[in-house]
Amino acid sequence: MSTTNGLRYAAAQQPAIRFSNEFRRLDVGFALPAGSPLAPALQAAVHKLIKTGEYQRILRKWGVQPSAIGESQISPPEIR
Repeated sequence: MSTTNGLRYAAAQQPAIRFSNEFRRLDVGFALPAGSPLAPALQAAVHKLIKTGEYQRILRKWGVQPSAIGESQISPPEIR
């Protein structure tokens, strides 16, 4: 049991390991002070990576495409 991306990568690199399933998905992100002016800039940067296809290229490189998010969120509901 470990982080989803770490396990997906390990399974992609080592034929003897199989990724079975996610127990509970919890996306990762950037931790900033509440109200930080950097939050919208980081969100815009992630959105740009998604829009240009660079995000998918990065995920493909590491074999973790199923972990993709559709959009970047500031303070998503799961952490409130």
